[in-house]
Amino acid sequence: MTGCWPLPAAPRILPSSGNPGSFWEHRGDRRHCGIDLYAPEGSEVASVAGGWVLVVGLFTTPEQVPYWNHTYHLLVRNHDRVLCRYAELRDTVVKAGQDVRAGQLIGHVGSVLNREKIDHRAPCYVQRLRQENRCSMLHLEVLDSLPPPRAPYRGGNWFGGEGDVPWRNPVLYLKNRSI
Repeated sequence: MTGCWPLPAAPRILPSSGNPGSFWEHRGDRRHCGIDLYAPEGSEVASVAGGWVLVVGLFTTPEQVPYWNHTYHLLVRNHDRVLCRYAELRDTVVKAGQDVRAGQLIGHVGSVLNREKIDHRAPCYVQRLRQENRCSMLHLEVLDSLPPPRAPYRGGNWFGGEGDVPWRNPVLYLKNRSI
């Protein structure tokens, strides 16, 4: 099974387990539901596999968390029936209901964090991202199904218990696709 790297112009660097931006990283009161692939704002984002776009919408907003910028996400059901959420995008170039092919441009990396609004009250991992100048990234999730509508999920983080969750490790998914 072959696939495409989601950031065509960026190095193929996957976060290691337990490191910042890794899958299921413990962030105090939450767990990280995907992986963060750091790239300059405006970098092209490509679909890792062929499928169809289910949802396009707002992902983060300063109305939810003061140090967030407005970013967008799209949810693609791949032909293998797996769901991929591409998030923290500056913009999207596809619409819900549209077919996409592997490697097709679907959006651009956004700057999720507003550096000017991050202060001592922000979580430690957010302060660290600011210090490392890593405010722009692609947040990639891989799911078997959607979480329930009122699930404790926000901005790529799970605030619930360790029970049955629909997320898979995106690193394993990408490696299994020979990316």
